Parts: sequence; structure tokens; C-alpha cells
Amino acid sequence: MGIEGVPLFLQMSESFSELVANAGVLAKSILAILLVLSVVSWTIMVEKFRFFKRSNRESVRFLGLFRNERSILQLARRAEKLAASPEARMVASVSAEIKKGEVKSVSFLDKFLDSEITAIVSEWESYLIFLATTATISPFLGLLGTVWGIMSSFLSMGVRGSASLYVVGPGIAEALITTIFGLGAAIPAVVGYNYIIRVIRRKEDHLSSFAARLRSRIIEREFTELKGSFPEHSENNDLLKQSLHISFDREGRYET
Repeated sequence: MGIEGVPLFLQMSESFSELVANAGVLAKSILAILLVLSVVSWTIMVEKFRFFKRSNRESVRFLGLFRNERSILQLARRAEKLAASPEARMVASVSAEIKKGEVKSVSFLDKFLDSEITAIVSEWESYLIFLATTATISPFLGLLGTVWGIMSSFLSMGVRGSASLYVVGPGIAEALITTIFGLGAAIPAVVGYNYIIRVIRRKEDHLSSFAARLRSRIIEREFTELKGSFPEHSENNDLLKQSLHISFDREGRYET
């Protein structure tokens, strides 16, 4: 219990509120900036976590379809309902290119899949620059408030001609508040940024592996629309698979 029966944590809470209320203009400005940075950072992290959770759930569903479905056009239609799945998005994009007749060689297919991976990963990394910026500048903003508060304390000592705790205490407390706010904004941003980057790199590896499987199924003619592109039994079959210039009609079939 604290003074006059008031719990100590309530006294500390009141003291903290008073310190913030009585802080100088610069300190209040720094605290406001840090509060905005913290709120936006938490919003980004929560949205990213929710998106990746939904993305993982839909990817599991789509990969089950991918293993059993032999029609790339049917896969593309089902992919429309699984927009958060990167694998579904990739199949839909490839199917659209096939329908338009744009996929005319294996090298084009490789470049297209690589560009899709790059585009998807870039979307995943959107707004992460804000987390990185918050993690970088928040401690320095807190340090600025700390230096300003200590400087104010020394100025008070000079004006009043006293070095008592009563004189220097408020300025030091104000300095420590900005430091606490700075660390409070920076630490979650650092942890969230590192975790999200780790998730993105793992999902990127999985997506690259899926792209290789999709490429293989297209070249090996495992989708029903791609049957009959070249002879089943040929000593040059492997060479054809690597160098064949592929042309598709609008129904997704090879034109020979």
C-alpha cells in the first residue's frame, strides 16, 4: 500500500500521467510521433499475421486440388475462390497466358514464373519498410527527448542555483519517459519485422518449389489440355522438352 492507503501502482500511474501532461512541447511532440509509429506498426503486423494465416489455409486447400486435378483450366477457375493462395494465383496467371497464346517457349514459361514469384513476394513485403523505419528511428527519437530533458534539468539547476532532486527530477523523468516510449515503439517493430521476413522467405521457398512442379507438369503434358504436344516415345523427347517452342490455342491445347 502507498501513502494514505492508495496502492503504489495507482500512485505511479498518476505520476506517469502527470509527467506526460506537464512535459514540454518538444517532449509531447516526440511522444505523439512515437505513439503514431507504434499504432501503425501494430496495425501492419496484425494485418500481415492475419493475411499469412489465411494464405496458408487456402494454400493447403489448393495444393490438395493441384495434386488431384488434371485440368489447368479447372484449376484456374477454382483458384479464383482462393485469392490469398500464392499457388492459386500463379496457376491462374499461367492459365491466362496460355489462353492468350503468350507462352511460346519453355524459356518464356520460366521467365514468366520467375516474374510471378517476384511480384507476389513484393506484395508480401509491402509496408515492411515502415516497420524497419520505426525500428530504426524510434530509439533516436527517444534519445532526442532524453537529451532535451537532461539539458532542461541542467538549465533549471543554473537558473535556480540548486542541484537538488526537486530541481532536476522533473527534467530527468521527462527524459526517461521519451526513452521508454521510443523503446516501446522500436522493440515490437523489430520483432515483428524479423518474424514477417522469416515467414516470407519460407513461403518464397515453398512457392519456388511449387513453380518448379507446375513447370514440370506443363512440360510433361500432365494436364489434359496439353496432351499430344509431341510423341510419347522418341529418343529426342528429352531434348524436345527443353527446346520445344510451344504454341497454345485459346482452349489451352498445344498447336503443332
